[in-house]
Amino acid sequence: MGTLASLDNVFYPPGGIGYIMSDIADLVHNKIQGKKEIIINCSAQPNSHPHLGTVTTMMTSFAVGKYLGDYYSLPVKVIFDQLENSPAQKLTVDGVIYQKSLADIIQDGQSLADKNMEFFRYIFAELSKKTGVPHIIRSYEEYQKLPTVRRVLLQILQNHDRFARIVSPSDQKLHVRFPCPVCKFADKHARTIKIMDMTEDSISLVSRCFEHGEHKITIREDNQDFVDFNAALRDLIKGAFIIEEDQENETLSIMVDGGDWSGVWALRVHCEGLLELGYSQIATRVFAPVIVDWSGAKFSKSLYVRKGAYDYLPKGLIDFSAFLSMYGMEGFDKLWGEVQEWVKKPSKLFRNYSVDYFQLILDK
Repeated sequence: MGTLASLDNVFYPPGGIGYIMSDIADLVHNKIQGKKEIIINCSAQPNSHPHLGTVTTMMTSFAVGKYLGDYYSLPVKVIFDQLENSPAQKLTVDGVIYQKSLADIIQDGQSLADKNMEFFRYIFAELSKKTGVPHIIRSYEEYQKLPTVRRVLLQILQNHDRFARIVSPSDQKLHVRFPCPVCKFADKHARTIKIMDMTEDSISLVSRCFEHGEHKITIREDNQDFVDFNAALRDLIKGAFIIEEDQENETLSIMVDGGDWSGVWALRVHCEGLLELGYSQIATRVFAPVIVDWSGAKFSKSLYVRKGAYDYLPKGLIDFSAFLSMYGMEGFDKLWGEVQEWVKKPSKLFRNYSVDYFQLILDK
């Protein structure tokens, strides 16, 4: 095995779309006519410092944007949706799982989300500097207030059972939640949440806090009550939001996510959901390569695997703060150089890479 671990033994056999496409610019050729701007949309949960997979996905966003902008001579920007609503603390009471978000955990006067976003901001600033592609960081708090987002959410809630079968096939429940105004814990799986009032343009929901009793919100296009929803609903609503924004503004938006969100997920949640909403098109998506460990499993953040699972790896591959200490900007530039090569050839972009491969890249 060790004798094969050499950059001379890396191959790029075509797979899937690589058989019919020789340039990623061809991926949007049928949609680019009449567009005034290309918008690259990506997102992440800032529940830790970014690791190798997160960094390469962010780099892919900028590399794709830069390549397509140059190819089609159009302005480009990257919009990063910060998911500070992601869970940071969980508590089970009477069989109900409650969660508190990254935004609601305060340490030394700063939310855990803001603390972890420090390195995300650093990476985005460096990539904007290298590419000339500007970026915008949009909080989930801002995003969930957008009228289109709330209108699509209303449509989904008003047809709860139809959409629950698509985005939550096992428990048949839409995971829409909102935190207790006192302690900030929210019912993770919406077990206690009930629809109290529903009209054509408004829905009132009530939830029960294990300590502070019932609390209520109203969802309308134009109101500000905070509402949270899980990854499946976020993905579906984001697709609808992008379609409508592009139609209104004559832009071409491209969602860039890690490859673990492709395949069955994209077909079941995204495509079937958009069809159920009545759209005759889907948002344009590009999936960055999945970084895998020695067994082929997705290289994950430490909180998703057994403690010590990655002790055999250099810490710099797991934690970006350690990456900079270990590899410096020279290592950052090596990663960026690698990702830039991906977008030049579909057979390099549409495949996975192992952690061992990146060790070879960084050590060469």
